[in-house]
Amino acid sequence: MTRRRLPAEEAKTIILNHAKQLFIEKGYDRATMDDLCALTQMSKGNLYHHFKNKEVLFLQLLTQHTEQMSQKWLRLMEHTSSPSEQLLEMADLFGRDCESPLIQALEEYSRTLSSESESLTTLKEITEVAYTAIRQVLQTGINQGIFMNEDIETLSFGVMSTLAGATQLCLTKPNLSGDEYAALHVKAVKLLLKGIAIG
Repeated sequence: MTRRRLPAEEAKTIILNHAKQLFIEKGYDRATMDDLCALTQMSKGNLYHHFKNKEVLFLQLLTQHTEQMSQKWLRLMEHTSSPSEQLLEMADLFGRDCESPLIQALEEYSRTLSSESESLTTLKEITEVAYTAIRQVLQTGINQGIFMNEDIETLSFGVMSTLAGATQLCLTKPNLSGDEYAALHVKAVKLLLKGIAIG
């Protein structure tokens, strides 16, 4: 096997790119660091120098994925003025993300976690990105008199639960398209909006 010596950032990028493809093709459980060695043509020692283990590598990919979703969300926010429309755009984005093969691997990964897992902190930070965005939109809607003046944490939990639940159910329907996943999420949030809208 050819051993490659690359600058640290370049090596990390190569590892992450190949790891993403590996998780997509094999899922979380079946992907191995040996597979990654073969794909990257790097030694196992080199891989472990950059990433402590497979789990750290996967969490880094999830963090990148979340950052990309955040960027998409910010671009959508620029073109959507109403808080209700913003929540529907977010629902659409969540739905389309069900088509991402990395999200399928996340389902598999989440089954490996125990309540004592250190990785739960990272997963909570990733979830907090969406939760914060939802909270901001809801607060704007309350301030504008569009949404009921309910406790913001309760409202945020309701919206996040609706989106997360819709995602969980959609992942049990692997034969749907991105448009179909998005439509299911949007319908769920439309029903929720009827409950919190004023007038």
